[in-house]
Amino acid sequence: MREKLVPLVSAAVVVLLQVVVAPVIAIYSVVPNFIVAFVIVLSIVRPEDTTYVYAFVMGIISDLFTQVPFGLTPLLLLIISFALSRVFEVLDKSSIAMVLVSCAVSLLFYEMIVVIVQLVLGYPAAFFDLIAARALPATIFNLILCVLLYLVARKFPDVSSGNEAWTADKKQRFR
Repeated sequence: MREKLVPLVSAAVVVLLQVVVAPVIAIYSVVPNFIVAFVIVLSIVRPEDTTYVYAFVMGIISDLFTQVPFGLTPLLLLIISFALSRVFEVLDKSSIAMVLVSCAVSLLFYEMIVVIVQLVLGYPAAFFDLIAARALPATIFNLILCVLLYLVARKFPDVSSGNEAWTADKKQRFR
């Protein structure tokens, strides 16, 4: 029960932070996206293939609060969530360096695709201006949020992984 309740309550708190706190702590025109940072951290700390519903629903909620074309954030968060769940099957989740690099790459991918889609849809700005004024500052801002959320998420142990004593070793399973 707890492994389902903690992410759900955390998601509600993150949406509240996005609505109330994010516009207040904006630097110039860069507003942090708590929702994207939360889904990325959730994809890292949760077991594989358990964050797709969160990625989709939180992406739709994020699109309602931002100027991103509707449907782009759920698609990108699903891609990022899938990629991170596959990457962290083999990488160490407890290493802050691995988490930092994967969050930075994921956020840069998200911001670059958003910039490209906005330019294709006719946003009146130059490519390098959007990168310098939006993508890079937002990536750095959201990376700081990812690190903070990861440090908080490490305090909540994953309850579902605590029952590994009752599972058979993969080498000894019958086929």
